[in-house]
Amino acid sequence: MVSPHTNPKPTKPLSLRVIGEVLSQLLNVPMLSGALVTFIFFKLPTDLPNRVGGFGWALLFICLIPLCSLLFYIPGKDKNWPRIIKRQRTASFVLMIISYPIGFIVLRLIDAPRIFEALAVNYTLITLGLIVFNLILRYKASGHAAGVAGPVAAMLYFFGLIATPLASLIPLTIFARIATKGHNFWELVTGSVMSMSITVLTLFLYGFNPLSPFQ
Repeated sequence: MVSPHTNPKPTKPLSLRVIGEVLSQLLNVPMLSGALVTFIFFKLPTDLPNRVGGFGWALLFICLIPLCSLLFYIPGKDKNWPRIIKRQRTASFVLMIISYPIGFIVLRLIDAPRIFEALAVNYTLITLGLIVFNLILRYKASGHAAGVAGPVAAMLYFFGLIATPLASLIPLTIFARIATKGHNFWELVTGSVMSMSITVLTLFLYGFNPLSPFQ
């Protein structure tokens, strides 16, 4: 028998929020960018010049340095969770907008495989797009959705139908961010569409042919 003083109704929303938080962390930008860079590395011809060096530098600047923003989740003396989340997101933007362009310069200087250089440019442009939306236009476009949609768009661009199961990550991200009350539906759609558009345009302008992996 349920006590009249017990209110079980918040249990379901709370559980959904916890699931959303877990999914949000698993689908964060540095994790997926690192997975994309690593996947590309193993797909490149083994005799390609600067393949290993390009992979190492790309992984550092596109994944590992931005991943350091997770350290800002450590509360320390500040136990205000909304403030901690805001601090982490600010650190994430700062690290990305610094790391990606430097990564592009380093990859260009060492003559890394063009796909790694293109990814550094792509993530730089996506971050700039988020800054335009969030700081200039004051519209809360989702960085999480952008971070998922970019790699998905790249895989679809190169591999076509065989990569379509990855598209399920986009609605999964939309669910996760709505469950955590981080964004509304249209903010998530805006981030996704912006990221996919920039990714396809960047790969095209870099001379990569659709359905022809990294050529």
